[in-house]
Amino acid sequence: MAANPQGQSPPSLAEERQRLTRSRIRQAAMEVIARRGYDATVDEIAELSGVSPRTIFRHYESHDLLIAATVKDMFEAGARPIENLPSPADDLDGWLKGLALAAHTRNVEILGNAFWDLHAHNSQRSATLAELGAHRREYRRKAMRSLTTLAWRSAGGTGEPPQDLLLAFGLYLSAFTAHALTVDFDQTPAQNWDTHRRHLEDASPASGGGATLRRCCRRGWRSRGLIQAQHAPTGG
Repeated sequence: MAANPQGQSPPSLAEERQRLTRSRIRQAAMEVIARRGYDATVDEIAELSGVSPRTIFRHYESHDLLIAATVKDMFEAGARPIENLPSPADDLDGWLKGLALAAHTRNVEILGNAFWDLHAHNSQRSATLAELGAHRREYRRKAMRSLTTLAWRSAGGTGEPPQDLLLAFGLYLSAFTAHALTVDFDQTPAQNWDTHRRHLEDASPASGGGATLRRCCRRGWRSRGLIQAQHAPTGG
């Protein structure tokens, strides 16, 4: 068997089949768990993936390990790069809109009903499933911190972004917000974004309501004495 340019042998036919099988299980599990949450059964996933339950247990030792691995796959799928997203340095408003649309769409389509199980307290759950809550919290805080910092610095901010900006990102890009508006008020992800946009643009910071990113940046800069008022970004 010939080696590739990196000196590694190509995968064997058996390894390729195993990879394909695992991929089919993974995709089926994500679809079923998004629809059924943690109540998804191995039989349901096996039927959709076209493999037997026995085959699934060759790849995952238990139902709970399958659920846990799939939810982590959902997190990764939700964090994949967003196509055609403008650079925040070039088009901050366009970046925010694209980011919000993608976040709300992925929260509903990828995470689905698994969202409710992730946040529900159940003392009867196994340690494997209980750990997902801590994993979700760590993953989300890291993601929100990264996005907020990127937006803050793209708008001209220096140092760490203000806490109210971080909390605004946490609220408006949250899966809870996406599910609440979609399920309870029958809104689409695009309508969710429009609701957030109007709230951010129309609410006055002085009234204790929301504030646009630029207003948050301007307020943060002034409070820290980093720049003079006339140097703050315009608009928004």
